[in-house]
Amino acid sequence: MPIIRVSLMEGFATAAEKAQITTEMTEALVTVMGEVTRRLTYVTVEDLKLGATSIGGQLVTDEMMRGGIVSSEQELAVKVTVARVRAAYAALDGGDRAAVEQYWDQDVSWSVPGDNPLSGTYRGLDAFLGYVRDRQERTGGSFRSEEEQIMIDGQVSAYLCRNSAIRSESDGSRTLAADLVQLLHWKDGRVVSGREAFFGEGAAGNDDFWR
Repeated sequence: MPIIRVSLMEGFATAAEKAQITTEMTEALVTVMGEVTRRLTYVTVEDLKLGATSIGGQLVTDEMMRGGIVSSEQELAVKVTVARVRAAYAALDGGDRAAVEQYWDQDVSWSVPGDNPLSGTYRGLDAFLGYVRDRQERTGGSFRSEEEQIMIDGQVSAYLCRNSAIRSESDGSRTLAADLVQLLHWKDGRVVSGREAFFGEGAAGNDDFWR
């Protein structure tokens, strides 16, 4: 039976964080040794008492631990996570500039493929937000991007989604239904660049819709 022990200074992690550690450590072992080990894996997170632990002969103090907690919180505040990616897109939908600036860099660049009036590279937050508004204005507010999956690798996230919209014109209505991926590059918790790529016939359908 695999046994994993994780030792932390008392007070360094919350109960929720300890629970997540046990789950993540189990997943790491299963990744290496196979699913058969999941039901056999024992994980415990234990607290080390201040005043009874030293590093390199130096006693760990409350001040040292608190400094570590602050550093950890600062790092987590800008870490690229599924929740942060969702929050970035939610900020765009909300239209609050202050909220948008928490997740999108002032110098962000965004590349849109294809051969249509929206194709090209938008440089700077104002230009990018102009592109976002343009999609809504051209579709009477019907444009939607529905999340299908989010994948993260370090400072890069891939947002798989389906774009849909309706354009009503004098000769009838046109509908958009295109699957695509939006690849985002992050730095210090904000998106600094992004680009879109369509799957299958989605590229041609997207061009036809926006022309």
